[in-house]
Amino acid sequence: MINIIKGLRLPECILVVILGLIGFKFASIHPNIQTLVALFFVIAVTMLQNDWRDRVHDINKRKTFAHEKPVIFLSWLILFWIVCGIQIIMLSYNFPATSFLLLGMAFVGLIYSEARHIHLLSVFLVTFTVASSELIPVTFGAKLSTVIGLLITTSLIIFGRETLHDIADTDVDKGYKKTLPLYIGNKSTRIISLIALIIGCCFAVIISPISLIGSVFILWGLTKVMKDESLKWVRNRIDFGLIILSLSLLLM
Repeated sequence: MINIIKGLRLPECILVVILGLIGFKFASIHPNIQTLVALFFVIAVTMLQNDWRDRVHDINKRKTFAHEKPVIFLSWLILFWIVCGIQIIMLSYNFPATSFLLLGMAFVGLIYSEARHIHLLSVFLVTFTVASSELIPVTFGAKLSTVIGLLITTSLIIFGRETLHDIADTDVDKGYKKTLPLYIGNKSTRIISLIALIIGCCFAVIISPISLIGSVFILWGLTKVMKDESLKWVRNRIDFGLIILSLSLLLM
């Protein structure tokens, strides 16, 4: 059970739900609980699907549960897909546009691992899926202009964050995935990630000055982004900063 919960990556799932809540807040629309529950399951099943598809490859990352217990893991994956599907279908009766958006996000989660052979596609799919949570209010009738700043901010920060993860996985991804660092090199990728995160933080502060609190931690992490031995240190501070930034936007 603990391994299944780890596979869900609850912090990431909860973060995406928070991003959805932020979108509702900026659009001045009361949050729809059914939508947020469906959003949670869409992200959760995406995480499980990725672990299942990469179960052999992930042995090199010391993630072995899906490979060692395939029947148990696959049973949970199917269960989550069923629950996810039910949530999207139920949502379609009252909010068809929202249901369609979530269906698209779930489809991206389904094909994510299959996109690994196309340069840059994997990181763009992750960025698209997470940032799409900010578009949910638009399906409720909000104007795109009310969430466009959030969409840009989220896209840049998630792209920068995921790119750093690709750098950390460079050795184990060789011959399996076509990621940005394997395409243009480690140093160039770090620079791109640095630029994306800095611009993302700038947009966040423009949207709301209180975002500066979380942005400080992200920028602190970036001070060592060019040093190989500090990459985990960098990622920890960026993740912490992203959490603080999101909470500050939600609670301001």
